[in-house]
Amino acid sequence: MDLRLTRRGDYAVRAALYLATAWEPLRYLKVREITAAMELPASYAPQVLKLLMTADLVEAKAGPDGGYRLRRPPAEITLLAVVEAAEGPFILDRCILRGGPCHWEHACAAHAAWFGVVQACRKQLASTSLADLAAADDQLRRGGGPPGGIEPPPGARDP
Repeated sequence: MDLRLTRRGDYAVRAALYLATAWEPLRYLKVREITAAMELPASYAPQVLKLLMTADLVEAKAGPDGGYRLRRPPAEITLLAVVEAAEGPFILDRCILRGGPCHWEHACAAHAAWFGVVQACRKQLASTSLADLAAADDQLRRGGGPPGGIEPPPGARDP
């Protein structure tokens, strides 16, 4: 099963993570700094930052001291908010067995189980803040290993 984000979602999380790691209440970061630090395409980064602005997560300021910054402290912005800003609502809207729209009145046998999975994912993303991601990123950069006691899946090998 593949739970990857689209490229847009990936870039939005990376941009938000950088804004969180460098967050100071009055500091704006230049788009070139964000793109260089997070390896984002310079041509696509403004579109991604606009998605975050539309979701009221990021603000921009023009001028020599301008750039982008989070609208609130990183601890107050959830990973779910960032993902949904880029990907749209994280909901169960397609039947996993029949492929069409998912409606309660015509629910399939897997609906309740799949709905529970989606809700568990939403809950985890909603309980993870950008401050949590910034702390995990710092731990990884210092060589502290995976954060939160994450264990590799069975059969996984380190390269």
